[in-house]
Amino acid sequence: MRNDRPGYTSRRNRDGTLVRYWSPQRAVAGAPPVLPRFRFPDDMSDDQVAAECRRRTDELAAELRSLGAPPRYDGTLGSLIKIYRFDKTSSIHKVKHSTRIRDYEPSLRVLAASVGARRIDVLKRSDFVRWYDGWWKKGQRRAAGAMKLLRIVLSYGAGERLPGCAIARDILSDMRFEQPKPRTVAMTYDQCLAIVRQSAIEGYPSIGFVEALKFETALRRIDVIGEWAPPPEGGPFRWQGLTTKNLKDGILTLSTSKTGAAVTRDLSLLPLVVEALKAYRIPDIGPVVICEDTGQPWWDNRYTTRFRAIRNAAGVPSTVWSMDTRAGAVTETVDAMGSIEAARDLATHTTIKMTKRYSRGDGLEQSRKIAKARVAARTSNGE
Repeated sequence: MRNDRPGYTSRRNRDGTLVRYWSPQRAVAGAPPVLPRFRFPDDMSDDQVAAECRRRTDELAAELRSLGAPPRYDGTLGSLIKIYRFDKTSSIHKVKHSTRIRDYEPSLRVLAASVGARRIDVLKRSDFVRWYDGWWKKGQRRAAGAMKLLRIVLSYGAGERLPGCAIARDILSDMRFEQPKPRTVAMTYDQCLAIVRQSAIEGYPSIGFVEALKFETALRRIDVIGEWAPPPEGGPFRWQGLTTKNLKDGILTLSTSKTGAAVTRDLSLLPLVVEALKAYRIPDIGPVVICEDTGQPWWDNRYTTRFRAIRNAAGVPSTVWSMDTRAGAVTETVDAMGSIEAARDLATHTTIKMTKRYSRGDGLEQSRKIAKARVAARTSNGE
């Protein structure tokens, strides 16, 4: 038993490959259960893993020792971020847990690591431009996410009347930055079918079922696999999501997690779902989607990791992501029916503008339908 890598844990995939993690709860007694595990890159050496375990453990222990009192504002962006995280009235404590973990925390880590030492009261326009350009080189979404959270954190500081924050926020509010190009990829029916069939071959038919249901219904992944999150009062993570109570005689009924829109779908009329159910058996009771490895509902990060492996084995391009299944549903609906309104209703979007973001076809099929309809109208009018 090695004692030079506190918090270390690992597991093996079905194919025998080793996945290594650093667990905050194993590393430091009393670490909040909300803190996520960190997965080590596969190419890290054992010595590098051990060093990273020690570094992360030391940092976490220091942070936990200072939790008894609120962080002190010393004028730096790093101290503002700590206060923003600590203050239960800040917006980070109001967003959904999945949004915090997926969007807020990664961007806050970028800010703290790259510019956390900078004093807020001396920041200039050129600083923000230089920061954004540097982040952009490491990834467009990274840059956009970091700048979004910088605006949020500075607005919080201004609201708390912390010195320097209001002026920095006002400077930033007048600035505009290049945004990441919208995704143009949409999963096709054939690609989804290939994933459904490959998931059965790989022994993970739940993946095929999820992607099939998303493609046929345009549901979000979180509405299908559910979500693990800590309760408002704190404590161990709990799961909430789609259960067999939402299914009766093949009819799926639920309210979406994002807008609360009511959704009703007849699974017997959805060919990809029917195909997926040849390999995946829905449990008699409890959550509808179960991870084959754990016997429990999927954690989102584990799901996407397994999805990528199955997608690759199915011969689907790596540019196609799980999130593109919903775009495929919208795009196919627009092409088949020539109606953006029908696609909006399917996806339960509140605006046509949002639906257009998900419709990623080139408009050819829709223009053909319009052209044929116009010719038919001329013929009926005797022209």
